[in-house]
Amino acid sequence: MPFHHSPSGLTRAFRRFVLASLASLFLGSVTLQAAPRMISYQYPNCVSCHISPQGRGLLRPYGRGIDMDQSLSDADVTGALLGKILGGDYGDGNWGGNFGPVTADVISTTRYNHEFDTNKTDPAFAAVARMTVQFRARPELRVSTEVGYRDTPSRDVPLGPNLTSVGGDDFYLKKLAVEWRISSGSELVIGRDYLPLGLQIDDQTTYLLNLNRNGIYDYPLQMKYFQWTKKWLASAYVYAPTFDERLAASREWGGGFMYEYYLADNLAVGVQSIVGSSDQAERGRVGAYTRWGISRKWTLLASADYTRFWDVESATKTDGNQLTAFVQLFYHHTPWLVSGATLNYAHSDFFAVGDDIFSARYTLSARINRNLTIGVSATAGDTRRNLRSGQEGTVFASVKF
Repeated sequence: MPFHHSPSGLTRAFRRFVLASLASLFLGSVTLQAAPRMISYQYPNCVSCHISPQGRGLLRPYGRGIDMDQSLSDADVTGALLGKILGGDYGDGNWGGNFGPVTADVISTTRYNHEFDTNKTDPAFAAVARMTVQFRARPELRVSTEVGYRDTPSRDVPLGPNLTSVGGDDFYLKKLAVEWRISSGSELVIGRDYLPLGLQIDDQTTYLLNLNRNGIYDYPLQMKYFQWTKKWLASAYVYAPTFDERLAASREWGGGFMYEYYLADNLAVGVQSIVGSSDQAERGRVGAYTRWGISRKWTLLASADYTRFWDVESATKTDGNQLTAFVQLFYHHTPWLVSGATLNYAHSDFFAVGDDIFSARYTLSARINRNLTIGVSATAGDTRRNLRSGQEGTVFASVKF
């Protein structure tokens, strides 16, 4: 990719980006509806739009254009402002979020949660800043970072008397990785990052992913290799603790693989597995998932995972089983107005609250333009991170840099 900024111009642009990022953090703004629903528009793989082949995170310029096409207005306020500040063609919506070799974004969310049964209001502000730097001399090399503030509730959650879902601090480094695009169909990543575990969704208030330790705070040190074609994507990885974990017993070492196949441009099926070892427990997990664009109006996401625990740190129970599953159906009223209904189920031999938990959520979100999404949602069931029953209504606004 050619770049036309001088080093001094890049320095000035980067300083302005930092100032804009800090300003954006104070604007306030639930995380945007997950991109896997884009399979309804016949984007079966993630690398079409995202910099990372596993999805989630920053968009390529092409993905940024698709992002804008799914908005009520195709205006890009960020691009218009930067066009005035920096000059050039930033205001036409085609600048791709690039500051020379730097691609960056900030998402801040203001959310009002009201638990109807307890009249309790939860913390309502979260933010994440993302940046990828590409080397001028070696454009196949990138450094990617992601810093978060209270993306989701941020504390450890006891799943039972002997198991814990790992939380984190209010401020935390989610990603710091070197990414080497070896060829047009392969990549090696080394550093702190999300594990490649299929559906890249991180909203713990909607899904039960945190029960499997792959929620928003699971960003271990790892080395992972990707290979892909137009018909499939595969990944193998090994990982180690970040040593940010509050509980030393939950620091886990392990490895696994992921493979997905595109039966059609609107249908992807995948399998993934993981084997991990910590002082708290040993575990082996296998699961399957699908992304199905039933039509331009309807999208179905579904996942089911089985985990076997053994050598659990307990005087009374040394092994056990866990099953988690969710299904989510999206309806695209228009490309910019989308509703979603989610059903969750989990069974575990280790839950302190009982063997089975259920929850359901409905969300309606409107993308006004690339920079602003507003929405409402309602939830019932075992939705809170303490896994007890509750009802909740949410109004949210997300501002995207």
